[in-house]
Amino acid sequence: MSNINTKNFLKIVFIIFLLFIYFIINTITLDCQVNQQDMQEQAIYIAIFSEPGCHDCERAKKILEEIVFQYPQIEIRDFDISTPEGVALAEQLGEFYQVSEYDRLLVPLIYIGDRYFLREQISYENIINYIEEIEGKEFLPPWQKVEEDQSSVQNRLIERFRSFGIGAIVVSGLIDGVNPCAFATIIFFISYLTLINRKGKELLLVGGMFTLAVFITYFLIGTGALKIVTSLSILPIVRKIFVFVMAAVSAVLAFISLSDYLKFKKTGQPCEATLQLPERMKKMIHSTIRKNVKTRNFVIMAAATGFLVSVLELACTGQIYLPTLIFISNVPELRTNALLYLLVYNLMFVIPLIMVFLFTYWGTSSQQWTDFSKKNFGKMKLLMTFVFSGLAIILIVTGLVF
Repeated sequence: MSNINTKNFLKIVFIIFLLFIYFIINTITLDCQVNQQDMQEQAIYIAIFSEPGCHDCERAKKILEEIVFQYPQIEIRDFDISTPEGVALAEQLGEFYQVSEYDRLLVPLIYIGDRYFLREQISYENIINYIEEIEGKEFLPPWQKVEEDQSSVQNRLIERFRSFGIGAIVVSGLIDGVNPCAFATIIFFISYLTLINRKGKELLLVGGMFTLAVFITYFLIGTGALKIVTSLSILPIVRKIFVFVMAAVSAVLAFISLSDYLKFKKTGQPCEATLQLPERMKKMIHSTIRKNVKTRNFVIMAAATGFLVSVLELACTGQIYLPTLIFISNVPELRTNALLYLLVYNLMFVIPLIMVFLFTYWGTSSQQWTDFSKKNFGKMKLLMTFVFSGLAIILIVTGLVF
């Protein structure tokens, strides 16, 4: 009996052993199959940076669509470089992948695995060859590789452009404020106030209301113009053409300003300058000042005069104002704080006006202002030459980069 029990026990142990072996072999086989399947279907993540209206971007997307048809495990994410978020991520990935600062904001730009493909490198052959090379390997999605806080990236971007951006805006505003044709209007205004015996507190009240009206008018005009220019971002090709046209206009104005400077050096006569308000426009401005400032409600009329003069002077002051607005609207890092930069520009624009009224209040005569303007006419024209040249260069660079 015991022998039978022993035999049965051994049979049971043997069967259990066989089942155990079978289970082990089956598990190993399943693991191999799963691993093989994982190797074959390991997800491949692609990040592409583009912008609306970009023909090269559309070409790159079509290439990726063809590749996805072959490799359904590919996951693609499209990031718009014209948005602040897209720019920030492009900056992060550019730094992570060690893309040059010049190239990292150009589109189209593709990130796959541990490589990136610039515009001229994007082709079906290049990308498919690299995908075959990394197929089965595990890579994090490019957008998950960067751990830096988004806000710090934005701050770094802003600082990069602020180094020359805010400086260009401040200098442009100040020089626009002492623009000879604008300064001539200020001198006429001061002369007429002196003629009708507006002095002391009356002078400060008139000057204050006039300056405030000029500031508000230019700010509102700038806000409207900026909105129109920014709306061109939905048509990148049109926007780029517009930017390059304004760069060309700035270059022409730089040449004319230099010509006026050289002409003044020879003749010493500011009236022979090419870049100035037409005579008819000057008469309209002078007429507006005469009619409004001598009324009883001179403070209110000073504000109305400031508004009208600002609009009439746009033909002169807009030569610097418009290119500056285009520069602000074309750089994403400046566009996010466009109203702040507009305030800065217009504050700089009215500072010379404020100084003229204050010095007049402290005793500077209109004749002294006339002599000052004539003496420094050449310097003002030379400064305008530098400003227009700088704006032309900045617009060309931003037009190429953005």
